[in-house]
This record gives sequence, C-alpha cells and structure tokens, in this order.
Amino acid sequence: MKSIKYAPALALAALLSLGFTGCIIDNDDDYYNPNPHPPATYQQSFDEDFDKDTRGWTFDDRADSSYAFVANGYYKMVDFSRLGSNHVAVVSTGANTAKNFSIKTRMSTDNAMGLIFGASSNTYGYSLFIDAAGYYAVYKEGANPDAVISWTQSANIKNGWNDVEVEQVADYWYFYINGVKVNQTPARVLGGSEMGFMVLSNTTGQADYLTVRW
Repeated sequence: MKSIKYAPALALAALLSLGFTGCIIDNDDDYYNPNPHPPATYQQSFDEDFDKDTRGWTFDDRADSSYAFVANGYYKMVDFSRLGSNHVAVVSTGANTAKNFSIKTRMSTDNAMGLIFGASSNTYGYSLFIDAAGYYAVYKEGANPDAVISWTQSANIKNGWNDVEVEQVADYWYFYINGVKVNQTPARVLGGSEMGFMVLSNTTGQADYLTVRW
C-alpha cells in the first residue's frame, strides 16, 4: 500500500470552503443514458472485501492527525489534518489499464471522498469524488489537481452509502453513481494499476469493498 499526502490546490480549497457556490450545477442526469454499461468483456479481477488487512491499507500519520484502518468489513479513513494535506491510499491491483477495465466501490463520507484509479509510484492517478452535499467531480490528481469534470450536482447521490464506478471502454471513461451513468469523458493515459481512495481534509470516509475487472 502506498499512502501519499500533499497540499490541495488553492482553487479547490477555495471551492470547498465556499460550499461549491462557484461550481457547475447539473440537476438533470437524463442527458446521459441510464441504461446498462457499454459492452465490455473482462477475464481477470482484483477483489478486496476488507475482511482483514492483508494488503497493507492501514496507515497512521500522527503528525497530521490522519489515519486509516481495516475493521469489520470496512476500510475507514479519518483526516483531521492540521496541515491541510490530502491523504491517498492505493494498492497495486495488476490491472491492465491500457485496455477496457472497470473499478467499483461503495463509499460513505461526511465531507468528500474519492475513488482513485490509474496511480503508480510516479503518478497520483485520477479520482472520482463524491461529497456529502450531493456533488461529484473528476480530477487528475497531483500537487496541483486538475479538474477533468468540475463539481456537478447529481440527484443520484444519496445520504450515506453510494455505489461508485469508473469504466473504461475503448477511448472513453464512463462514470456511474448508484448504477446510473452521470457523465463520460475521453479516456486519458493512465500511469499504472494502483487503485484506492482519497479523502480531503476534515473528512471521515468508509469503503465497503473494491473490485477491479479487466
């Protein structure tokens, strides 16, 4: 497991502090086809059910009041960051991200938590974030995160647990929340097969499982 922390971009921090008042608001997901996913065939898989920590998800950053652990079938990340850092936890899945793949999880957060995909030892990868106010966003992660899809409101985001999925089919990424496609974008080149989670400062988040197919 690789745990990373870095300071968020000023623009993102300002956006969050304003309660997303400057974000794009889209209350209508009907523009996107809510039918089942585009056709894709997968032969291999990576499955994490968080029954025990065999892959090393646990970390404890006492200097920054942040930690994570596996217990009772869940992965829990807690960030009371004093330094304003963001914390990322990823593991190698062995997935071939140059071809079709799917990554799914079920998350719950009191602030903002992201599903990380395509990270490596040299890159932070990309994130699909959801927050407790009913917004989602996609970022190219790094010291200065770059928005691929700006914060957008979705009626598909529920209070509590939400099923989240990213699927790469041919040259596109498709983003699903609770089984409904909320957006899509041309696929980017990914640096690796590490997948995992990220929480912003002052966030508690949980994941129920992580499944990758390719």
